Amino acid sequence: MNIRASYSIAIIIAIPIFIHFLGLLNILSSDPLQIYLNFGGEHSAILDGSPGWVDPNAGATTQALGHEAARQWLSGHIPWWERFSGMGLPLAAEMQNSALFFPFVLLLIFANGVLYLKIAMQIMSGLFMLGFLYEMRLSRLTALTGAILIELSGTLAWFAHGPIMPLPFLPLLAWGVWRSCQPDLKTRLGGCFITALAIAGSLYAGFPETAFMSGLLVLCIAIWRVCTLRGKWLQGALPIGVGGILGLFLSAPAVVPFLSLLRIGFLGQNTNYHDAHMLAANPAQTLFPYLFGPPLYALSAGGGSVAVDVWWHTGGYCDIALIFAGCAGLFMAFSRGTSFRGLRFVLGGYLLLSGLKAVGFIPVSRLIDVIPGIKQTMFYVYIAPGWWFALTLLSCMLLDDLNTSNQHSGRKSIKFALAGTLVGSVICLFKARPHIMDFYNHPGYKWYLGLSLLWATLVLTVLSVSLLGKRKHTVVAALVVNAAVLFFIPTLTGVRPAPADTDALSLLKQLTTQKRLVSFGVFPPNYGAFFGIPTINYNFLPLPERFAAQMDQHVCPHYDHTAFFSIGLGKFCSGDTEGLTYAGWQAPSVSFQDGLAWLQQHNTGVIMYPANLQFWHDRIGTRIPAQANSYQNLGGTPVSGVFSHPELAGATLRRVGTGLGTYNGAAKGVWHIKLCSKENCTIADGKLEYAADNLVTWLNLSTPLTIEANQTQLTYSIWSDAPAQPAAIALWPGEGGKPMPLLTLDLDLPRSFNTRQLLNNGHVVIEDLSGTTPYYHADNCVVTFKDYTHVHAECDKPGNLFRNEFYDEGWTAVVNGRPVQLVPAADQVQQSIRLGTGHFDIAYDYAPQHVRLIFILFTVGLVGSAVVGMMACKPRKTAAEA
Repeated sequence: MNIRASYSIAIIIAIPIFIHFLGLLNILSSDPLQIYLNFGGEHSAILDGSPGWVDPNAGATTQALGHEAARQWLSGHIPWWERFSGMGLPLAAEMQNSALFFPFVLLLIFANGVLYLKIAMQIMSGLFMLGFLYEMRLSRLTALTGAILIELSGTLAWFAHGPIMPLPFLPLLAWGVWRSCQPDLKTRLGGCFITALAIAGSLYAGFPETAFMSGLLVLCIAIWRVCTLRGKWLQGALPIGVGGILGLFLSAPAVVPFLSLLRIGFLGQNTNYHDAHMLAANPAQTLFPYLFGPPLYALSAGGGSVAVDVWWHTGGYCDIALIFAGCAGLFMAFSRGTSFRGLRFVLGGYLLLSGLKAVGFIPVSRLIDVIPGIKQTMFYVYIAPGWWFALTLLSCMLLDDLNTSNQHSGRKSIKFALAGTLVGSVICLFKARPHIMDFYNHPGYKWYLGLSLLWATLVLTVLSVSLLGKRKHTVVAALVVNAAVLFFIPTLTGVRPAPADTDALSLLKQLTTQKRLVSFGVFPPNYGAFFGIPTINYNFLPLPERFAAQMDQHVCPHYDHTAFFSIGLGKFCSGDTEGLTYAGWQAPSVSFQDGLAWLQQHNTGVIMYPANLQFWHDRIGTRIPAQANSYQNLGGTPVSGVFSHPELAGATLRRVGTGLGTYNGAAKGVWHIKLCSKENCTIADGKLEYAADNLVTWLNLSTPLTIEANQTQLTYSIWSDAPAQPAAIALWPGEGGKPMPLLTLDLDLPRSFNTRQLLNNGHVVIEDLSGTTPYYHADNCVVTFKDYTHVHAECDKPGNLFRNEFYDEGWTAVVNGRPVQLVPAADQVQQSIRLGTGHFDIAYDYAPQHVRLIFILFTVGLVGSAVVGMMACKPRKTAAEA
């Protein structure tokens, strides 16, 4: 390695470290833990927004689950399973947590691991891009510029979870493909080896969508590259194909469990994205990255839902400077004597077609959807790294063109590119007007708008003047400085670190040695894995559908199966927590008490919720059929009836409601609802002009009504003062066909007699539930808990031993040294084995299904790659030896 290459490598390593100095020195932390787990602590930042990650999975998935994976690796175990989320879930099979991305996942063992991992991905991206551009025989300055640009990509600036992990392997795969088509056999073998490593690495990295999208771009490059060999095309296609197969074999430990989980898993939106596309404002955001402020600025700025939604439809920016340089590099293909003309057209076609699909141009979208897997991919988000790579490659070709191209045709290409960029920018800004106006009057936003446009104008001016003057070093400086400044801005949204509530964490660890925690709005999903605290809360995708179905049926009907992190139980665990729509009361529901009982039966015995939350609280209502209602004028004659519900016993009622029709707000007068228990009555009054039309209207009771502990019913009467402009009450068919209203009640529940409040520090409340079903329990046995995979049972009669861990076909059990059949319990989530009479030592173990196939494929891939690598590194024979 010569001294210039060493300097280039040093620069590539230094730039990400320098840009993240605020986080590395803990001045402003980008640690998701600081945002998600402050237990009520206040943080301050220089700028509002999210510090370098748009998606909260940077915390819930990469940090929390990745930390657990690192811990398992360091303890000598492959992280196939993690027991701290849900009822235990397959860790490696979930993939996006990068559990098998060894050794890089080990960085997540550190407190600032998410940042360390991001920096590592940046450095790897830069180094691999440097190697690829050297392979293309571009100049050293151009190669270094391309390497710096790729490690400062818009995706790496705005993301810190799964999608960034495969990014380094995009330039590595392109390098392998390019090298596979060189004339020399040993060089081609080296390309085959690099291709295998790149494909395996991109899959172990843990985000198949990004790997897939990157692979499609490199496939386009590979087809062009092989076609340039003409009659010798097989010499290039063969090492690429062999490298691809070896890479897939090498990645079997990641791919096979993932495919097995897909077979039984819940996929959420990923089942079919079809014609989903960017919002109207996203193209402008791509050109002007901070047009809408730093990442997730809309959340803190109070922007509308559409303004926030813009951030869920981006995969990172490309920025106007890189787009202009890339377009100029593309148009240079029409100049005489330019290199890689075919490749420029390939990249241009890729950018055009993928861009049209991303913005929702239906004919192109449907055409691209023909490619298997595209419909299951959030194309408009995960295409962004490919855009950045293609534009960077075109920009690098442009830089080398400055030394060789015809001056007249080169200037013409640059002017065309500038005109196209300006026209496109104006169109994008015009389409983004509604989003801009949504923010315009918010204090501070005008600075982002003005500075974004001013900076873009400045950079574009410097670039265009320098390109027209063929001042290469100025062009390089403009591109690099622009990329660095844009990348640096999100780091200013980091928070000043504050310590977590160690008292609460210590108490939780003590309480959950043999049972689980359920958290409502406090302890984020998956962070149980980070701290070693078993929690029923989770955030997983894909997720075993059997587990989600049971949670849906018994705890939280119609919840988003991707994650369980509700603000309460009962009505507060539904999509209609306010209880305003008729449809919300027609949907099946699970009461607070029934939901809590199911959780206790599945080893959940610790509750955590915010101190300002009335947790023992529910909303219940008349069971109305799922059909259209009728209306009856509400006059002086009361609509009366009896309401029964188990949760009424001992409850205190504070609000009551019913459905009214107010004739588009025309109703006037006063209406009343009277409630009576066995001993007491109370009344609620309201003005009809304030009642909602065709919705549930809630009224506060004049005095709270406490129901006797042994009573589960009350009587009600609903009437108005017979105004001249009456309202109508909504009615549904009841028992015997008698019309009945929808009566809704807001009630405080009596705290369960077996509940102990152990902590209330003003931020969080922690309560312990006695009577929780143990982790191990048996019909006719005395069970001794040893740990989560070992138990001793003494049985006086044959019976079943149950384990409160999610049943997966990869689990096996050994009883007294002999394998026994492990089956799902009747609830389809717990594990069960049959025991006879006597003393039993039981050990449980988990390995993914088809583990033998995984081992065989991995071994073949490893041996094959090693052979190819050794052949590529074998010294050439000298003439004398020959």
